[in-house]
Amino acid sequence: MKKSLLIAILAVLILAFAVSAEGEPLLIGVYGPLSGDAAMVGQTMVEGIELARKQINEAGGIDGRMIELVIEDDEQSPKVAVSAANKLVHDHKVIGVIGTVNSSCTLASMEVTWDAEVPHITAISSGAAITNVGNPWIARVQASDLLQAGAITRYAVEDLGAKKIGIMYQSDDYGAGAMEVIVQVLKDEYGMEPVANEPFEANALDMTPQLLAVQKSGAEVLIMWNMYQQGALIAKQAREMGLTIPLLGGGGLTNKKLYELAGDAAVGIVNSQTFFADKTKATPSAAAFIDAFEKEYGRMPDSNNAMAYDSMMIMAEGLKAAAPDFKNTDIMAGILAVKDLPLATGTITIAPNGDANRDILIIRLIEGGKYELVK
Repeated sequence: MKKSLLIAILAVLILAFAVSAEGEPLLIGVYGPLSGDAAMVGQTMVEGIELARKQINEAGGIDGRMIELVIEDDEQSPKVAVSAANKLVHDHKVIGVIGTVNSSCTLASMEVTWDAEVPHITAISSGAAITNVGNPWIARVQASDLLQAGAITRYAVEDLGAKKIGIMYQSDDYGAGAMEVIVQVLKDEYGMEPVANEPFEANALDMTPQLLAVQKSGAEVLIMWNMYQQGALIAKQAREMGLTIPLLGGGGLTNKKLYELAGDAAVGIVNSQTFFADKTKATPSAAAFIDAFEKEYGRMPDSNNAMAYDSMMIMAEGLKAAAPDFKNTDIMAGILAVKDLPLATGTITIAPNGDANRDILIIRLIEGGKYELVK
């Protein structure tokens, strides 16, 4: 009798636990720079992820379970990013991670998710090394610098007709990785070498030594690889010293703050990008995202909003493939299986190394801080 009662009680407890587990939210960790100089980029990333999460949950969630975000600030510091990833994985027990912005931060912190075998999508980091080190637990929505730096280099040579190209880059994984791509593309495709190749610290305030070297080299175009804050400094200081050559760069320049910081000195800057908020030229999926974002936040989205949104949607594809058990291997397999998925930044296919295969856009900053599509 006692044995039968015990079995009955255990059965009820097991059933209760199963029901509870079925109703528990699916925890997804998010980390990025929510304070400091890059806080605006981190905040736009969270906005895009949150919009996607809201839409997924309003549509019934994943297998009836809602997605819940756990968010950590990495202060754009590799050391803090590692700590943030550890908190998400080991303290909060998230089943997937999205982040971060800075490539050096992603490279440092993805070791945590790699070791723990937690599916990880980086929305914004473009450093080529992220998907070239054999990490089977990482995927990326942002275009790799192999694509972005290559595209802007070809634009400089083929569209602008430049024969003498100068380079400036911030001396971290983001800048140095892109610089290597630019040098390689110039050599392999055009038989050229940069006439100036100048590194600078990411926190540098005086770009005069590097700009003087570019000016003395006779460069016809300057390709700079850095974030928008450094881009504003370079633009202002270049124009102040009479250096009026075209300024080109990567996706890190795309930010309304670039114009606010540099004013008219930034007008004409051309950079690579994966998203352009123009509903008249947008695909149906991109137009739907733009409409939803405007309704939610009262303004047009930028590229970081769009890439973050797509990251959450791709994570959802992994979760769908893994339902109802949500095993880590099944989630990652579902992410890597994404093929021809129409999203905000285009129709996305995830390559075996985790990179999103996509076309690269070229955009130009115009008066008033707005952008126009070049090609």
